[in-house]
Amino acid sequence: MKKAIYQIIALSFFGGVSCTPPEIGYLSDSIHSTQDTISVSRGAFTVAARPATENSTAPLHWEIVGFSDLDGNPNNALLEKHEIRVWKEAYNGDTDTTLALAEQKLELSEEPSVLLNEVSGEFAFTQSTKFVEGDLFKVDVAVSNVKGEKLLQDYTIIKLEPFVPVEFPTEMRSRLYLDTDDGNDIAHTAKITGPDNEDIPSVLDGTHPNFSIQKISEEPSQSIKVNMIIEDSYGNAVDTDKIVFYPKGSSYLQNYHDNSVETEVGEKQTSFFLPAPPFPQYARSYSGSNSYLMYYLSRGDAFIVDREAYEADNGPKSPEEWEEFWAPYKDPDTGKIRNHAYIRWGIKINDTGTWEIKMKIPYTKVNGN
Repeated sequence: MKKAIYQIIALSFFGGVSCTPPEIGYLSDSIHSTQDTISVSRGAFTVAARPATENSTAPLHWEIVGFSDLDGNPNNALLEKHEIRVWKEAYNGDTDTTLALAEQKLELSEEPSVLLNEVSGEFAFTQSTKFVEGDLFKVDVAVSNVKGEKLLQDYTIIKLEPFVPVEFPTEMRSRLYLDTDDGNDIAHTAKITGPDNEDIPSVLDGTHPNFSIQKISEEPSQSIKVNMIIEDSYGNAVDTDKIVFYPKGSSYLQNYHDNSVETEVGEKQTSFFLPAPPFPQYARSYSGSNSYLMYYLSRGDAFIVDREAYEADNGPKSPEEWEEFWAPYKDPDTGKIRNHAYIRWGIKINDTGTWEIKMKIPYTKVNGN
């Protein structure tokens, strides 16, 4: 009898459980943007951070509901379409070796200022932002999955900043090496450390002692030309054949030649071309901010070390002490101080036209000067 009762209870229990369908999916009430305010430089392509989905069941579907100003008045100016030049496919420095080949990947297209990746929830901002009036926008989005849908009002604020023609996303360096029989020593490094460096204004107006990034022509109006000039510390340009790639194994570290659809090598400057900014457009070895690192070296006969200037800045020492200092670096045949330059660019140019980028190598003179 007891056995029969236990069987009835067991059947009732398991039968009750089987009648309740398991809950499918989870959509968190705490999904949120990881950026309270997304700052966007007008006229440049930008991708915002991914949202925090708080363990919600994938896949998620995201869509824009609408925009308003900070007072809540509807303002969908960011969704209005404007004609801009866009890449249909990513630029590839290995295959897009001529202007004609690269041009095939570009087209004029009517695009809104903001796009939303329906799967990842990432916002992307196009060059159409340069046509938008107003600076601050609140955005409402909807997110859904198998569990249902949520409306996220006042999800984040989008702030349109002034257009930034040149960015400094990573550290740029101009360095002089003193060479020995067994290696080299750093004599001096000039640097721009990144986007917050206080010396950036002087780089852009040409008054910095080692770096200059300046626009010298509005042409070409749709594409970009960049002239690279390497100079001694007195502003004398070195011959282009004395600036070489930085070797890495059987190849080289990435350089502006990788990014140019056509390259013109003059006596004192090298000119690079792209059918549309930003420049550089391609990174062979790096990602993120380091995509903009570009490397070169100078040959050992490119410069003479300016001993007088170096000693003035790094003394006082007696003549005997200086002779002892320089001894490991002297060429045994010529008596000249062996040296070479380390050239590391770290800029992103977002504007069209012709740009001149100059780097002076500290404590150097061009041979013959």
